[in-house]
Amino acid sequence: MQITVTSVVQNTLAASNGRTYQQIEVYYKNDKGENQSKKLVAFSNPEVFKTAKTWQGGEVVDIKTVKNAKTGYWDWVSIGGDNAVSETKPASAATGTRVTGSNYETKEERAQRQILIVRQSSLSSAVELLGPGKSVDDVINVAKQFEAYVFGDTETSDDIPA
Repeated sequence: MQITVTSVVQNTLAASNGRTYQQIEVYYKNDKGENQSKKLVAFSNPEVFKTAKTWQGGEVVDIKTVKNAKTGYWDWVSIGGDNAVSETKPASAATGTRVTGSNYETKEERAQRQILIVRQSSLSSAVELLGPGKSVDDVINVAKQFEAYVFGDTETSDDIPA
C-alpha cells in the first residue's frame, strides 16, 4: 500500500504497570486519497517504528501490511522504497499464549543437570575435607564417595561414616 504522510505525532505513554513506552501516530492519505491514521508502538515492530518517526509531511511511502489474526487489525510489517525496512514479525501477531516451541529442559536433561550439580558440590566438599596439598586423584575418589552417598549407592558409600 502506498501512503502520503500528512504528519507524525510522537507521544510517551504510561502502561498500567507504571512503565512508559513510545507511541507515534502517523496521519496519512491512503492510495484512494482518504485521510487515515495508524498508531505504532516502539515494542511492536521496532524497525518500522524507528523509520516512521522520522517521516515528514508530504513523503510518499510504500507499506506492507499483514492482517493480525488475533486482533483483526492490519499491522505494518515493512517499509519499501527509499525508506526500505525489512519485514519482521510484529510482537502482536502471536496466535494465542500457547508456547509452540519449548526451551524448557526435558526430564532427562534435568536429571543430567542434577547429577552435574551433585558432582560439583561433591568436589567442593572433598577439597574442603581433605585440605590443601592433596592429589587430584585423592579429591576425585572422595568426591565419588560423596556422590554415591547422595544418590543412595550403598555399595560404594559404605566407606563413609554415618
